[in-house]
Amino acid sequence: MRDSAAERSGGVREAAAVARPAPGDPRALEGEVVRLLHRDAERQALEALRDRLAGMPDGADKARASETLSMGLTVKDRLEQHQQRERGLMAVIETAQDLTRIVDIDEVLRVIVRRARALLGCDVGYLSVYDPERRDFYVRATDGAFSERFCTIRVSLDTGVCGYVARHRSPYSSSDYAGDGRFNHSRFIDDAMRGENIASILGVPLLSADEVSGVLFVGDRYVRAYTAWEISILSTLGAQASVAIGNARLFEQARDALARAEETNERLSQQTANTRAAAEAHEQLTALVARGGDLPDLCEMLARRLGGRVAVCDEGGREIVAAHAEQGVETPAPEGRWIEDAAYAALGESRRTGRSVTYRKLRTVCAIVGGEGPLGGLVLHTPRPLNEVAARIFERGAMVTGVVLLLKAQRTLSLMSDAPAVLHGLVHEPRGRSERFAQQAEKYGVDIHRPMTLLLVRTGKDGCASLCRQLTDRLGTSSALFDEAGDSLIVLANTLRMEPVRAALQACLRRHRETFVGVVGDAVGHADGLPKSFERAQCCLDLLDALGRRGELFDESRLALYVPLFNRADAAAIEGFFTATLGKLYAGPATHDTRRTILAGTLLAYLDCGYNAAEAARSLSLHINTLRQRLEAIHALLADWREAGRALEIHVALRLWRLRDPQRFAALDTQAVKERESFDKHAAPGR
Repeated sequence: MRDSAAERSGGVREAAAVARPAPGDPRALEGEVVRLLHRDAERQALEALRDRLAGMPDGADKARASETLSMGLTVKDRLEQHQQRERGLMAVIETAQDLTRIVDIDEVLRVIVRRARALLGCDVGYLSVYDPERRDFYVRATDGAFSERFCTIRVSLDTGVCGYVARHRSPYSSSDYAGDGRFNHSRFIDDAMRGENIASILGVPLLSADEVSGVLFVGDRYVRAYTAWEISILSTLGAQASVAIGNARLFEQARDALARAEETNERLSQQTANTRAAAEAHEQLTALVARGGDLPDLCEMLARRLGGRVAVCDEGGREIVAAHAEQGVETPAPEGRWIEDAAYAALGESRRTGRSVTYRKLRTVCAIVGGEGPLGGLVLHTPRPLNEVAARIFERGAMVTGVVLLLKAQRTLSLMSDAPAVLHGLVHEPRGRSERFAQQAEKYGVDIHRPMTLLLVRTGKDGCASLCRQLTDRLGTSSALFDEAGDSLIVLANTLRMEPVRAALQACLRRHRETFVGVVGDAVGHADGLPKSFERAQCCLDLLDALGRRGELFDESRLALYVPLFNRADAAAIEGFFTATLGKLYAGPATHDTRRTILAGTLLAYLDCGYNAAEAARSLSLHINTLRQRLEAIHALLADWREAGRALEIHVALRLWRLRDPQRFAALDTQAVKERESFDKHAAPGR
């Protein structure tokens, strides 16, 4: 029996030996890749397999082994990226947890600096705190520095990277500190940096309410460029350091209050509880963003924390998302919901002051600002007024919301990176070269082989940037091409899709009121016609500017008659044309002669109806005799209006007058009944 078992065991080992691939076999290399990944070996161990791969004979097995090794290296890179992000997340969470049990502020700041340096893999890390009495910054916590002189640096507001970050309240990085001329150098500071051999530096501000409380730095002793992720994670740690400093100051105030009198105990307890609540709220916000929370998650968390309704609106005042403390995230309205005018005005004040603004006692707004300008705002409705800590939580929520909106905008910009080049190429390229943009334009939902329509809106440089962001939110990236062109916004879409695009643009223009004017061009059958369509649209806008029209989108066909006649004409030239053509019938732009305007409207209706008095009377809801009396009055003011050549000029002038002053002519319909009786009694002016 034992001999039989031994024989079977030996047979198994021989079979295994036969099945195991030889070291030079590609299958052995593939297995080695899997084993190294399983052991979480260093990347160098995987790279070392390339030498074995090079010594293998060419063939399909070698190609497969090469592909397996490449995939293994890719998996290793992804694992390292995930590990780096996990380390960043853990550092953020651990630091946020430390803030809830602050004992020694200096120790907390040292921990933050140490974590920042380790997380970014830098040679030196340090934190400078603002001294309000001396109005400068001093180094309070360091890690990795070996020079005592470096730890005694004091920097004024107008000197060094520290002063630059404090003045601009934004991150700053440099790969060549000594040769960087974007900030003011100091010999003492440069000597201290040279003593540490620091070549590259990155600093982020510590913002506390409306002031910079300090600056968090990391530096390297070699030339290095810092990535967006590194800047973001350092900014988050800087925000936590700011909270630590703020919380420490609150604790010091509490201890001073206890020393002064026992009667302050109750207030101190409440203040401590509020501080803990603020720290917990900041921890929740930080953790929420760190794990990829979006706007609905932020709104819901703030609504429950503050006990009310929180809404995020864009810079135009349209609500993007909203949540209630009890009902949770609200279902958005199909056309969006606009905040009230009082809230929109309060947002403007909040942008100027940098703080939240309360209006109507129980309603508060806080502007969201980032990048190159405003991103929108937070609107809060609560059953009771906010206290200081609640307002602080609300403002911190606006800051975090700004980060989320910036990340969202960055993703959108990456998707639309070549849209401006495609659009301007189609509009400005010479004829016959548009086909090279066909495939790129189709990616954004525009087929250049189908009829297209060009829309041009003139609203000012700042307005164009805002409109582009709002259109991106409403239309996405697959409905139209749009971009800025000086003080105008260009929108290109296929004619069949233009109506929803136009409706979305009009919704975005709601808050611009009377500051814009736009033209919707005629359909263009081929891309080669777009440059001419763009030129015609610009001429139409120039004419509308001369007429003083604002707040409306005009169809090109509505202006086609006047553009060739009044090309490059200004307001004075058009006024001269009215005076010369209409004579005494023209009341002038500054007067309010109702009778003359009524006569002008009557004559325009008569000419539009082809000299058919009965039809004109019906269109004006007048009796035929009243119409004849008005025509006699018109003849008294403009005797030659029936002459063939003059009739055409007068007809054009009247239509252009109505285009310039639509409100005055529109008022004729509402005043027709009131004016009819008095006009019958006074058929001619001056009678």
